[in-house]
Amino acid sequence: MSRFSEYAGSQESLDQVVVEEPLEIRISHLGKIRRIAVTMRTPVGDRELAVGFLFTEGIIKSPTDIVAVDHTQGENVVTVELGDEVNVAEPASRNFYLSSSCGVCGKESINDIFVKGRGIIRDTFTVEKSVILSLTEKMQRNQRLFEFTGGIHAAGIFDALGTHIVTMEDVGRHNAVDKCIGYLLSNGILGKQPLILQISGRAGFEILQKAAVAGLPFVSSVSAPSTLAIEVADTFGITLASFVRKDRFNVYSHQERVR
Repeated sequence: MSRFSEYAGSQESLDQVVVEEPLEIRISHLGKIRRIAVTMRTPVGDRELAVGFLFTEGIIKSPTDIVAVDHTQGENVVTVELGDEVNVAEPASRNFYLSSSCGVCGKESINDIFVKGRGIIRDTFTVEKSVILSLTEKMQRNQRLFEFTGGIHAAGIFDALGTHIVTMEDVGRHNAVDKCIGYLLSNGILGKQPLILQISGRAGFEILQKAAVAGLPFVSSVSAPSTLAIEVADTFGITLASFVRKDRFNVYSHQERVR
């Protein structure tokens, strides 16, 4: 690439750019293979992405639904084999293609999105302000790809004391969240304790919808929330903190969890 500056003109240079490629997610059930979606993603954590996506879409309900996850090396396809006894939920109608910037594109109606909520989250745990203020820096320390490319989203999972559990990166913020949820599900962590979801960008509707499905009671974002994200957080009992900096943050819903 050519690097331009006001005083030095142009200079030929090499640059590390984030990878974006399509991933086809399939399920194998009762001897039949079915394509569920094609999503544009960064090819890291594909297994976790597929599992998390199927879970947040309501296609699977539990890690016990999964028999095996097949990701052939060098191919942009992940096939998740489900047990014969699993009652496979029909995903809400949507286009098969998902861009890296939109995790809900192709939905036929807003109701298709809300139906997957698992009810109101009633966890009564609290989080100290100092913990919330520390999350962004802790997540950044685990953002390996951002360090080299400067152009990738991240999502991190922490416990109520701020202990780091996992950080996932992707060109799409919704994919990064699905990767985290897939990791929690695959490792038997989801639902065992209250967890905090930290995201690197804004808190949009799709992020809060995924948190609601996964039962994550606390979402923290570096940037702004949207009106619909606040509505989802308030409806499903999620504490939403945004504009999180080193010394301040705003809380838009269920502030009783912050102390």
